[in-house]
Amino acid sequence: MDNNIIENIVKTAHHIYNKDMIIGKAGNISIIDKKREYIYITASGTDFKSLKYSDIIKVKLDDLSYVSNDEKVPSMETSLHIGVYINRNDVNSVVHVHSPYATAFAFSNKRLRQQEGFGEITGEYIAEVEYYTPGSKKLALHTSNALKEENAVLLKNHGVITVGKDIDEATLLCEYIEGIAKTQYITHTLNL
Repeated sequence: MDNNIIENIVKTAHHIYNKDMIIGKAGNISIIDKKREYIYITASGTDFKSLKYSDIIKVKLDDLSYVSNDEKVPSMETSLHIGVYINRNDVNSVVHVHSPYATAFAFSNKRLRQQEGFGEITGEYIAEVEYYTPGSKKLALHTSNALKEENAVLLKNHGVITVGKDIDEATLLCEYIEGIAKTQYITHTLNL
């Protein structure tokens, strides 16, 4: 087990929780190792407020076998994370949250516009993936395909997923998405 990777995930989970970007036990974080043989991912049903080292599962990319503490299992979205890493050699971390404002857009019929503040604007709206059951092969396939060209997507009726060259970049992108969602929500309210 790579303690530096585990420490980064635990630290990030606590940060995300303190930023109110996780509701209940919904969400997951992963980092791929330097050899791109294993990912480290949060265990299924973990509470980010009290997440600890034993809540991180090491999963082998090629056969999904894993090393676990306390008989925990990897997140139900492990296949989605692995799909992203297979499609993107430049991605080393994936963060999935259910932040309130961005998730509200994911549940609404309103699109979330891209704004300045996080790199080049590549289109008018943040990309969306249609709703598929959480943990399903369809969700994993469609989301990992959408993230071939994007660094963030809204999962319809679900939440937000971002990727980055490291965990800090992926986390900052989650915060950015939540920030623009909040601004646009307030704008929509003021324009009523």
